[in-house]
Amino acid sequence: MSYFMQVYGRKKNQNAQQKTNVFKSISYLFSPKYLKNLMARIKLQYLTFAMMMVLSIGPIIGFYKWVEQSSYNKEIAYVDENHLIIAKNLSAALSRYVTDMKSFFALAVNGGNHLDVSHNLQVALANFNLCYISILNGNNEIVSRIEGDNSHKRDMPSKEALENIRQTAIAANGKIAVTGILNHLGSPHLFVVQALPSGDLAFAPWSPNYIVKLQKSIAFGERGHSMVVDHDGRVIAHPNAKWQAISKDASKLSVVQAMITQNTGVMQFYSPPMQADMIAGYTFVPETGWGVMVPQPISELADRAKDVESAAMIIALVGISLVGLLSWWFSTLLSRPFSAIVGSAEAVASGDFDTRVDKLPVITPVEIKLMAAAFNKMVDELKEKTYRLQQAVVNAEEISQERAELLKKANEANVMKSQFVSIVSHELRTPLTSIKGSLDLLNSECLGTLPTKSKKLVEISVKNCSRLSILINDLLDIGMLDDGTMRYDMGKQNLASLLTETVEASQSYGDLHGVTYKLSGTDQQSFVKGDRSRLIQVMLNLLSNAAKFSKPDSNVEVELIIGKSNARVLVTDHGVGIPENARKRVFGKFSQVDASNQRNIGGSGLGLFISKMITEKHKGTLSYTSEVNVGTTFEMTLPLYSV
Repeated sequence: MSYFMQVYGRKKNQNAQQKTNVFKSISYLFSPKYLKNLMARIKLQYLTFAMMMVLSIGPIIGFYKWVEQSSYNKEIAYVDENHLIIAKNLSAALSRYVTDMKSFFALAVNGGNHLDVSHNLQVALANFNLCYISILNGNNEIVSRIEGDNSHKRDMPSKEALENIRQTAIAANGKIAVTGILNHLGSPHLFVVQALPSGDLAFAPWSPNYIVKLQKSIAFGERGHSMVVDHDGRVIAHPNAKWQAISKDASKLSVVQAMITQNTGVMQFYSPPMQADMIAGYTFVPETGWGVMVPQPISELADRAKDVESAAMIIALVGISLVGLLSWWFSTLLSRPFSAIVGSAEAVASGDFDTRVDKLPVITPVEIKLMAAAFNKMVDELKEKTYRLQQAVVNAEEISQERAELLKKANEANVMKSQFVSIVSHELRTPLTSIKGSLDLLNSECLGTLPTKSKKLVEISVKNCSRLSILINDLLDIGMLDDGTMRYDMGKQNLASLLTETVEASQSYGDLHGVTYKLSGTDQQSFVKGDRSRLIQVMLNLLSNAAKFSKPDSNVEVELIIGKSNARVLVTDHGVGIPENARKRVFGKFSQVDASNQRNIGGSGLGLFISKMITEKHKGTLSYTSEVNVGTTFEMTLPLYSV
């Protein structure tokens, strides 16, 4: 059992997978991507043909649908008009027949108790299908009687029939009336009755042969016919012999109910004997209340409409075929000039600039001819420009070789310059160190007191040696940055401690410029990954710049701000500020915001460039905000240390 369940489960999964694959395939066929790819590959001839067919087939199919619907509607309208006319004509014929029969009956009875038994009356009885005319007294005894022809039975009606006859006569109040269809001697009969002033009853059994004959004379189509019912809805005449023989009660049919309530019109209904949906024109006979209708199966109307539809279908198919042929001819005619142009374009693309669009089909639209002429003109210009371009390429190659030689020489000169600067810087550092040491020793007056003028000269020399030492160090750093030889000893550094140390070391420099450093935010631990000496170098540079450009007797605020993922060092001065037009030069090599002021203050213009490069090597940023004559804030941001 477990094995069969496993097999069933696998088959179920396979079927589900197949359905999923089919759904995916169908979805892909209607996806924008597939349609876009299809439109990208489809040829103009096929696209034009398809569009013309779509535009043409729509109206043709619309014409066919219109014919299909209108033909059926016309058949219905034909029934509404003609079937109702036939029913009214049949009703009029029956009305005249009943009127004539009543007149004859009145003549024969003549309001008396004894009937005229002349030969002429007997002949008339046969003509009106009357079996006989009798006058009965209150005891149903024959008082007088006129016999008809020998084709009718002359027996008296049954007691039930006589009772119905008498009740009908009484209800008529002395007028001649006609009973509903009754069974008389084994066959359906109507009875003409009248209650006489004497209290006697005159009646005549009336065979419906003429009504049946008249009903049978109306037939059309395969099953179109007429039908007559009495005022109770019982069948008098009908194509169904069984219904007619038993006087079938059809009063439950909606159309029969409409007739016996003396209405006229057209109605659709279901006919049990025909076992089909019918449509009929119906009316009534005023003298008797009989119902008359002319029904026909709706399927016959549909069949007649289909004949028209078949003709319309043939016309539509012929039209579609002609449209298809014309569309294919036109699409071919339209696509051939484009094919010629495409062939020429492909030849040009392969390098054949002598190709031209010369031979176009005889029937070619003017726009395509103009496009071909424009294409030929374009090829001529392209050929000329290609020649010029080739010449330019040759010249450019010659120039490029010359530029390559010049670039090579420039690179060599740049290398030589860097080497020269490095060598000179190294060579200058050693004697400068000795000179600075000697000047510091003299300036300290350890070797004796110097005259005032001599001491002033020594102080100037010490100051200039310091400036020269800073410049040499900056030049060496620039050289290492350019050739990528600057080394970094990266480790975990306490930024708060470094900043505190740097501020303390810079205070003596700040005193020279009358500036006081105000440090804040160093009461919290903050660690970064970096080179201790290089970080101190950047902070010293920022502090020295702030002091140089600050107003005397002002403060420089140094603030450490610790964030979630980084640490920020803000150095704010209250000096001259940096103008907006100098923003691009602030971090450049040898950059001086104000050359005249820079010369008074001093500096190489390399400090900020070196500081920015070092900060970025530590995956940080160096930026500033400034307002002229208000001050400047430099901000160094470094990522916090993470293991």
